[in-house]
Amino acid sequence: MKIETTKISNLILIAVFTATFGWSLTRLWPTWFDQDLQVPVLAPVTIVILLVALLVWTLMVKARLNPENKNLSLDPLVAARTAALAMAASRVGSLAAGMYTGIFLVNFFQRDHAIVNDRLWESGIAVLGGIGLVIVAVWLERICQIKQPPANSQTPGIPA
Repeated sequence: MKIETTKISNLILIAVFTATFGWSLTRLWPTWFDQDLQVPVLAPVTIVILLVALLVWTLMVKARLNPENKNLSLDPLVAARTAALAMAASRVGSLAAGMYTGIFLVNFFQRDHAIVNDRLWESGIAVLGGIGLVIVAVWLERICQIKQPPANSQTPGIPA
């Protein structure tokens, strides 16, 4: 099974669709429940913690894959699992960035209340954290790519 690398255009489409969903949900929430949609404080905190953890893991993997460093190496299975983790993180970051962009946009045009300013900060930090998560995840995925051998090379011991 061959896994294709993440396309940035797909991540942008995910973010646009979830931004539309977040905007719609934020606009419809007051009509359904007679209160504004709240942004939990732990949402941006969690996204930033995920971003920092993935960044640390990316720097560790990059150090292990450095050809000058002969003492450290990365098992191919760990590299494959890390690439899968990076692919999942890029999708989660895109979803989070899109959803909180929609929430941010609705609250941006209702800046007349103090509580809305708190929601602006929380959703803005979540958007930036989601974008950062996408960037680090795509970088980690590119680091873990296995170089394809040349097409004309032969495996030793196997005749052509």
